[in-house]
Amino acid sequence: MPAPPVTTQRYYSNIYWHFTGSPKEIDWREVRCPGDICKHGAILDPATAKDTLKLILTSKKLLGSCTERVLNGVETEKFCCVTDIPLKDLPSHSPYYGKVAIGFKASTVHKTFLPVMYVPTASMPVVERLVPNRKLAEMGFDFFMYPGSFQEQQGHRMLAQAAQNMETIREPDADAVKGFWLNFIKVTDFDTSPENTFYREREWRNIGDFKFQIEDVVAVVVPEALIAETRDHLEAEGYPKSISIVAWEFIENA
Repeated sequence: MPAPPVTTQRYYSNIYWHFTGSPKEIDWREVRCPGDICKHGAILDPATAKDTLKLILTSKKLLGSCTERVLNGVETEKFCCVTDIPLKDLPSHSPYYGKVAIGFKASTVHKTFLPVMYVPTASMPVVERLVPNRKLAEMGFDFFMYPGSFQEQQGHRMLAQAAQNMETIREPDADAVKGFWLNFIKVTDFDTSPENTFYREREWRNIGDFKFQIEDVVAVVVPEALIAETRDHLEAEGYPKSISIVAWEFIENA
């Protein structure tokens, strides 16, 4: 009896996509969920995002220009990124990254990119330390506004009481996240609403610029109205006709 056919759950793609339509002046250090992206400006219209796509195709390079804040005072190195979400799910990206994308071979991405580790804020490592009672200390320092007076004496008494009533505080442990893996931590809370969590985005990162070859590109996605121009540009830059040009409308309606 023949063995049953092997089926694979396609929750990921073997084509890795880079979108070109996120807001131009966005500061990724201030973003903690997809909903924050549009607070930094509107996503690029398809024609402008297409121009960015053409620059990428011509230069054969994704610029490592993004920096994210992991903790206060702790940031990643500059990176570029792709996603391995399946073709049918690309429309979930469009509210934040536009409707233009370039697709790379998995074998090429696997050489230099790594998947990020999504960590909710509450799970970030912390360190505990004892400090003088902050409320008493704050009150004591307020009295120092009156040097040489009874209030200043009262301030010294308050600070002494603060030192006798130590309290434990919990602070993010910057030392615990420094090093190589720092660049692949993405701080985001988990949530069932797509706009409130990055977890669903399946991001992979390359530290610095990503330089690729013509044969590393397998597909591009653009709206129908931009297909002819995109095809002409691919041909002018020497890309093979075998590269798939997929209409965004086809993906939305498939």
